[in-house]
Amino acid sequence: MDFKSAFVFAAAVALVAAPALADAPSATPAAASTTAPAAAGTAVPAAVTAALSPRYNLTCTAVLSGADKDLQAAFAVMAPEFVQTDLQGKTQKRDEVVANAEQQMKMFHGTACNETIDSATQPDANTIVATVTQKIEGQIQAPDANHDLSATDKTQDTWKLQNGTWMETASKDLRTLVKLDGKVVQDDGQ
Repeated sequence: MDFKSAFVFAAAVALVAAPALADAPSATPAAASTTAPAAAGTAVPAAVTAALSPRYNLTCTAVLSGADKDLQAAFAVMAPEFVQTDLQGKTQKRDEVVANAEQQMKMFHGTACNETIDSATQPDANTIVATVTQKIEGQIQAPDANHDLSATDKTQDTWKLQNGTWMETASKDLRTLVKLDGKVVQDDGQ
């Protein structure tokens, strides 16, 4: 679930970089878009798409609305043992990811969000490992002004079937691209 990683990371980068870009021209925010369950031409099994797309859609709903109830619904797909691993190998547990994202969302207004399941494998009946790309756009409020933010994050997410519900147990960042006011401020990973 890229919301945890890309947005939190992108917002932090944007806040740090904002003063240096205060004089940069502002890009026009993109219109809101709907989420896509799978990239065209991929072989993502229909059952995987059917199981996970609604879970990923909760993330885009939260990014676009910013409402507390939508954020809580997006966080609810993370298992209590959830662990996020960033590109440098640093890990965060679920509670830390949630706390950081809640804080960052107070300064962000999302205008577009798209989640694409690029590929998926099912090593056993109770596990799905999905590679997902999330693209978000919006504005972030910084001390100097509002700035246009565009972030693309690719993650490898592990989902486990727990008591009949697919819960995300791990997410590992594979690539992060962040643009602030149209300028690349972060481009890491594969």
